[in-house]
Amino acid sequence: MNTVEIKSGGMSATISSLGAELTSLKCDGIEYLWQGNPDFWAGQSPLLFPTTGRCWDNHYRHEGQEYSLDIHGFARFREFTLVDSKEDSATFALHSDEATLAVYPFPFFLFVTYKVDGKKLTVEWMVRNQGEKDMFFQIGAHPAFNLPDFDPADEVRGYFQFETDGEIDYLIPLEKGCVKPDEPHRLELDAEGMMPITAKTFDIDTYVIDSTNISACTLLTPERLPWLTVRFHMPILSLWAPTINHPDCPFVCIEPWCGSCDTVGYEGEFGDRRIMNRLAPSQHFLTSYTIELNG
Repeated sequence: MNTVEIKSGGMSATISSLGAELTSLKCDGIEYLWQGNPDFWAGQSPLLFPTTGRCWDNHYRHEGQEYSLDIHGFARFREFTLVDSKEDSATFALHSDEATLAVYPFPFFLFVTYKVDGKKLTVEWMVRNQGEKDMFFQIGAHPAFNLPDFDPADEVRGYFQFETDGEIDYLIPLEKGCVKPDEPHRLELDAEGMMPITAKTFDIDTYVIDSTNISACTLLTPERLPWLTVRFHMPILSLWAPTINHPDCPFVCIEPWCGSCDTVGYEGEFGDRRIMNRLAPSQHFLTSYTIELNG
């Protein structure tokens, strides 16, 4: 495992070759990214691939075969290769091998590029189908951000604000971490259109939000001042913090996904799973998200 630091002005980002995971995001000496204290959660910003969330019973079926795959897939546990590095950018690559094909029968290349510019970090994913048949996959981000001015005694520890042109609906992970798409809930915002973050906010565990009409999520301070903004064009936005077990948790996760948790009881084909991406042979998939620092 190695790390690479990229810089632009007063901003820097550090990325580990293990999982191509972002491990630090600083601007003017302030650390914005959760530093992985295992007393709360050892992760920092894992890459979710080739699934986001859980498969039903941690299994899925493809062309008559059954495969076992744990929550969020395997990419976060794999060593990536650094294929390009500049002062302000770095690209990492992962390709399928015997170990991945045993649990995910699709030959692939996965490229992850990080680029800093001013006070913005862009994260780009490119997936290429190296096989002779259609490839199915999901991919997502899971960055954890320190809550600014955190005080566990505060009733409200910060706010989320969404750039949207409509109401916001979400699903709750239920049995075995899976969802029921026909049982959505309406997200309740306060009088200023914000979602307060309290010790009880994540008693439901995760908000799996339909983000087809959302283009950004901003984390604000307890005084409602913008701290950072995550911009994306993806169908799902998940919000999570482990406050069920750690009421004094000092971070939150803002997670744009091209995918979703599995449906409760789903035993159909992997390719027919809810919010699945499909790639023809030799074709590639490209998307990105940005983190803009406002603090």
